[in-house]
Amino acid sequence: MNIRKYCLLKYKLPIWIALILLCLPLKNSFSESSKIHVLFIGNSLTYVNDLPGRISQLAKTRNIVMEYEMYAPGGYRLYQHASDPVLSEKIKKGIWDFVVLQEQSQWPALEDKRLEAEVYVYAQSLCETIRESNPKAHVVFYMTMAKKDGDPDNARYIPEVATYEGMQDRINNSYIHMAEQNHGIIAPVGFVWQNVRKDQPSIVLYADDKHPNITGSYLAACVFFEVLFKDSPVGLPHPQEIDDNTASYLQKMTEQAIQKQSWDWEQ
Repeated sequence: MNIRKYCLLKYKLPIWIALILLCLPLKNSFSESSKIHVLFIGNSLTYVNDLPGRISQLAKTRNIVMEYEMYAPGGYRLYQHASDPVLSEKIKKGIWDFVVLQEQSQWPALEDKRLEAEVYVYAQSLCETIRESNPKAHVVFYMTMAKKDGDPDNARYIPEVATYEGMQDRINNSYIHMAEQNHGIIAPVGFVWQNVRKDQPSIVLYADDKHPNITGSYLAACVFFEVLFKDSPVGLPHPQEIDDNTASYLQKMTEQAIQKQSWDWEQ
């Protein structure tokens, strides 16, 4: 029951006081307690088109304050982040509600033995470091998009990465493994990206062979919005470069993909 109505019934306040109370605006459900702090760790797939800034702007439209920092040197891998003293100091601030981890674009699609030795071990190390200073933080794995036409240079070792679909499937599986292994959450950008490419191949998401254009970054921002804030992106504003129909479609594809299955392995 509304707290004001409860007071009126319980204490039988005079009618003039009751009317004043009923007319007072309710405090927005997103208050100071809704301010969240997010640390984004990655490389160009995080900083291109200022993905964190776009997520923060979307949050503002729903009265959510997202304060963030980003540490994303170009081409960086998780093993480099794991031993980086600058990042270590950022993590040790101990203020983070969410910490986002993003591996270099090709590595999650490589051979299993290399993943075990050169990706998963550093994801685990970073998660441990994060939780030492931020015991209540949620670790979010940014499932990235595959290269537009696959990775033919590595196809001699892993034949399936010769195509976009094969490469994306391996990336998806690697991030799921990291989330399961480290009790994390996934922001399934690559999965939604894959669905959009299958369903509406005319929508251009890439700026080059691997980085997102504005439309691709908007899709990624919608995914993060729903994962971080547990709120549907449907109805969010969009950049002027994207038409209304495309923006609405991306929002709905995001909502459908995230609500259809769980991307949370924290328990």
